[in-house]
Amino acid sequence: MISEGILLPGDRLVEREICERLGVSRPLVREAMRSLESEGLLQAGPSGGLFVRTLSPDEAQEIYVARGVLEGGAATCFVQTGSAADIEYLREQVIKVETALKEGDPLSMRRAKNAFYETLIDRCGNATLAEMLHIIHGRIQLLRSVTLAEPERMPVAVHEIRAIFDAIEARDEEEARQRSALHIANAAAAMKANWAKKIGSGGDPISAGREETGRK
Repeated sequence: MISEGILLPGDRLVEREICERLGVSRPLVREAMRSLESEGLLQAGPSGGLFVRTLSPDEAQEIYVARGVLEGGAATCFVQTGSAADIEYLREQVIKVETALKEGDPLSMRRAKNAFYETLIDRCGNATLAEMLHIIHGRIQLLRSVTLAEPERMPVAVHEIRAIFDAIEARDEEEARQRSALHIANAAAAMKANWAKKIGSGGDPISAGREETGRK
């Protein structure tokens, strides 16, 4: 629900509503909430309850730096160990990203990009690296309400994803690492600029994100 923007930073989690939406029992929801809290995606409120964590600009920058190092490594590992079937499956995810861009559907784009990253991570052949990146990507989802409304960034990001895949398909380790690092550096710069723009205009990035995603 966090990855799809159903729950945004600052939202309080209500067990009953989550159970009804997902059709699962309260014990399962509580276990999932404890896991998300341990991963840093949820935080306790001052008067009790769990809320989706809100990141500061400094925390966000640190996350992107870590992601750049780790994901570049994942791209390199994918080149080294990925099978022909792995590369073909990754190609399918790239096509879905490109299709979502053409259709102009933000939710489809979010899902397609997540699927691309998950494939890159899960099939990189390094379980420890994959585990660390899943935690990083979980926290990246907390920034979507700030970065979502950057229409000029999206076509560039899709082009960068295609470039990463092309380097992987060519079995070029260094090019794959560099293109991955560039993609993440550009995403971090866009996030920083968008955050500064909202703060500079007297707005709140999280509240603005709610408006841009149809949330109040």
